[in-house]
Amino acid sequence: MINIDQSQFKAVALAMGLMIIGDPMPASAQTFTFSGLDATVPANTAYDAARGYGFVLLPDRNAQAFSLRAAPGDYRVSVTLGGPKTSRTSVWVEDRRLMAGPVDLKAGETRTLTFTVNVRDTALIRQETDPDAPQVRLRGDDAAGFNWDDQLTLIVSGGKPSLNAITVEPVTARRILLAGDSTVTDQAGGDYASWGQMLPRFLSPDLSVANHARSGETMKSFLTSLRWDKLLSEIRPDDVVLIQFGHNDEKKQWPRTYAAPEGAYSAYLTAFVADVRLRGGWPVLVTPVARRTFKGNRIENSHAGYDNAVRATAMHLNVPLIDLTRQTSQFYEALGPELAPLAFADHNQEKTHHNAYGAYMIACFVAHDLANMSVLKVKAAADLPVCSPEAPGDPHAFVITPADWPQMRVQADQAPEPTPVK
Repeated sequence: MINIDQSQFKAVALAMGLMIIGDPMPASAQTFTFSGLDATVPANTAYDAARGYGFVLLPDRNAQAFSLRAAPGDYRVSVTLGGPKTSRTSVWVEDRRLMAGPVDLKAGETRTLTFTVNVRDTALIRQETDPDAPQVRLRGDDAAGFNWDDQLTLIVSGGKPSLNAITVEPVTARRILLAGDSTVTDQAGGDYASWGQMLPRFLSPDLSVANHARSGETMKSFLTSLRWDKLLSEIRPDDVVLIQFGHNDEKKQWPRTYAAPEGAYSAYLTAFVADVRLRGGWPVLVTPVARRTFKGNRIENSHAGYDNAVRATAMHLNVPLIDLTRQTSQFYEALGPELAPLAFADHNQEKTHHNAYGAYMIACFVAHDLANMSVLKVKAAADLPVCSPEAPGDPHAFVITPADWPQMRVQADQAPEPTPVK
């Protein structure tokens, strides 16, 4: 009798595009309607694992979240908004990735939006050196979130949200994969946000953004937690991988993961680039976002050495570069010491982590850079707004209001960043 590891069989089968009996991936498009006489899902339908869909409760109940059981992969999602009353709706997925909005509609108006959602779990393909079925090593509140489960979760928020219908269909999509730390990850609680979770709103709806970043990560810990293995397993030829580290790699008080910019840090960047290229993907190196460290009216570079290491590695390896250290410094300086705090979390007290406004602006900068790199052939959203780090929008007039910002956690899983000891 041959013993078959089921988690390994499932991972291999999914990689080959095979369906498995009992697998939750829908074989064809599924439609759920929530209003009118033809509603298929009553408003009080709670998520049930046996049924495979339903609403889930969010901590502050300031948004509606609908979950559909779904296997790892990419899904084309169409949502119809609006109805007989005026409405204002923002659309998010998983752990608060912004897909669209806010969408303001008059009474009687409806609008259908289509985008692509990436779903993943922690499973990795087992190899002969693994004593057990390998899994991505989650920590913090990862396991309680919506990014690493067996569901596709869609959230609508706003002062008057209106969700009429959802259609979900599995697709094969080009992926934009993100590796990084807390300034890139899907921040799920409080007023914390990152540019990675805002990026989908600014890119073509045919692209699937898979954000593998995690708070506190370094390049070394991204390897030892098997997050890099998981990301590599999801790369297909022509996919794009954005790599931004540095905030934590530079902390000498973390000796197990410290990497000097002139040595190990550059070597790890080189290895990551080689890994992506081996799989036919396009690596893009990103310098770390600047901290809000003003000296007078100018930003002092708290990443000195690390941003230059990224630039030098990109030039040496002929890799596309997004220079967020430079752009975010320009962004804060353009706002000035008085307004720059309005781009930061913890009620504007943070100097590292952003709020929705700061993250939204930085994601817009990233999207413009990606679209302008002709070799990548990455399409931006049709309604990509004009944004410039030297002429940012007024934070007081930011399009996303507190009512549009859903809470996926009881509180933010993001402690203030410790001061780096260099």
